[in-house]
Amino acid sequence: MATMSPAPVYPRPSYQRAVKLVRRNALAYKHYWIAFISGFFEPVFYLLAVGFGVGQYVGGVPYAGGTLEYASFLAPGMLAASTLNGAVFDGFFSPFFKLNWLKTYDGIITTPVNIPDIAIGEMMWALIRSTIYGAGFLIVMLAFGLVHSPWALLALPAVMVSGGALSAGAMILTGITKEISSLEKVMTLIVFPLFLFSGTFFPVSQYPDLLRPIVQATPLFHSSSLLRALTTGEVGTQTLWHVVYLVAMFVVASAIAIRLIRRRLVS
Repeated sequence: MATMSPAPVYPRPSYQRAVKLVRRNALAYKHYWIAFISGFFEPVFYLLAVGFGVGQYVGGVPYAGGTLEYASFLAPGMLAASTLNGAVFDGFFSPFFKLNWLKTYDGIITTPVNIPDIAIGEMMWALIRSTIYGAGFLIVMLAFGLVHSPWALLALPAVMVSGGALSAGAMILTGITKEISSLEKVMTLIVFPLFLFSGTFFPVSQYPDLLRPIVQATPLFHSSSLLRALTTGEVGTQTLWHVVYLVAMFVVASAIAIRLIRRRLVS
């Protein structure tokens, strides 16, 4: 009678080993620091052009039972978008090329750093980039008087929670994207719609009833809503729900990303 072979046992990710990959990425960017900071400026330009430019014609927007100046409404959305930029650049684009073209990970797994360490390390590095972008954007918001509550002291931790969730989601995209021609599809069909239609530019209440639940299920909606609540002071029970969603997404998406990256490297 044939016996079933036991399922393979994979090592758990190690923080110490994952940090080695973070250090490698930091050294790699040492000579390309302009590429590192480039993604920060796009949301700032949107804030200046749309928030203060178009905002002069928009006036106030309905928010939390009252009216909020458009620039103050837009700024937290662009803060969330800035976090998304960091997650996509180093959670998707860079790992995609390392996995499919440069074969960087094939060499790394011959060292004590294993596949889960690679996935966690890349997510950690993407989180660092997202946090740097978010911190810089918060300074811009303070400079333009777009922070209206002491609750904003929690905005940077909220950026880190958002960055973790978005970075894990970006690593899932890395695990399922195999062709370079798919990069444009991912940007066009996933990333760009998230940027435009997640409550970043206008209230979700403006959507038709059929589309509203779809928008409210996206991670960038919860990120922008959380940051908007903290920077305006409109904090309530719904704010806690945004945190729960983002933490849960990080946990689940991280596990899925590790499995996908393992499948790509082992097969």
